Amino acid sequence: KVHHGKSPRRNAMTTDSKAGPLDGSLADNDIPNTPEDNDKSVGTDSEGRKYESVEEMAEVQGWKEPTARREWYERAADHYESNCPASVDGVLGGFGSISDLDLEGSQKFINKLGKDRDWTIGAAAECGAGIGRVSKGLLLPLGVTRCDLVESSSRLLAEAPEYIGNAGASKCRYYCVGLQDWTPKVDTYTIIWIQWVFCYLTDDDCVDFLKRCGKSLKSGGLIFIKENTCSEEEFVVDSDDASVTRSVNYLKKLFDRAGLRVVSQEMQDNFPDEIFAVPMIALDVPPSP
Repeated sequence: KVHHGKSPRRNAMTTDSKAGPLDGSLADNDIPNTPEDNDKSVGTDSEGRKYESVEEMAEVQGWKEPTARREWYERAADHYESNCPASVDGVLGGFGSISDLDLEGSQKFINKLGKDRDWTIGAAAECGAGIGRVSKGLLLPLGVTRCDLVESSSRLLAEAPEYIGNAGASKCRYYCVGLQDWTPKVDTYTIIWIQWVFCYLTDDDCVDFLKRCGKSLKSGGLIFIKENTCSEEEFVVDSDDASVTRSVNYLKKLFDRAGLRVVSQEMQDNFPDEIFAVPMIALDVPPSP
């Protein structure tokens, strides 16, 4: 299972500096946390191991072997079942104080892209929904026809209706499933929001998941990724909770493999210094040539 809510806190094993000024909109080639793309670029893990390639990391973590892949997801689920209270502070890893800042940044970003789009003609999905923090604070107020909460923890999902409130909860549906196993209905969503959960998917599962999401978009719909990123390495693996923080360069390679294109991107600003740099990236499916 993929659990909601990777903490925005920096991993203890990296001294990676904050990735440049977080000052709003950035051009596609201006996001500052993109390491040079070369065969010798390395990543690390929380056990002190260094990797010379993504392929080496994937092999060591067992992403290609079915039993080890299942254990990867089980480790994440077990970690957060033990360490994630069903509250805003819990799903944000003790950083509940940034929730309003986070939602404000997301709202500004989505409103810019909504000038030429009508979100109300379709549904929204919050992936890695936890208790429905983003559904309540961002997606439902946009006037979408319905909001689908996708969350692998039944414990967290059970708290969502009360947290969202009766009026909003009546417009929601709840799916207790990991993202690697969720197949959204085709031609359904104007917004798919994926925040602080993409890091729990293996590369192949990221690509397959995004392909399915692309098929589920209505015309003009967008996929939003809001995720921790690292800058001085291509990736940082947290062995405790089975997650991988990727560089923007790494993420974009996965988007390319999924056949998606970047429509717009900005950096979330005003987060505390001890938090990873968090870009907001909007994706769509390009028209066929």
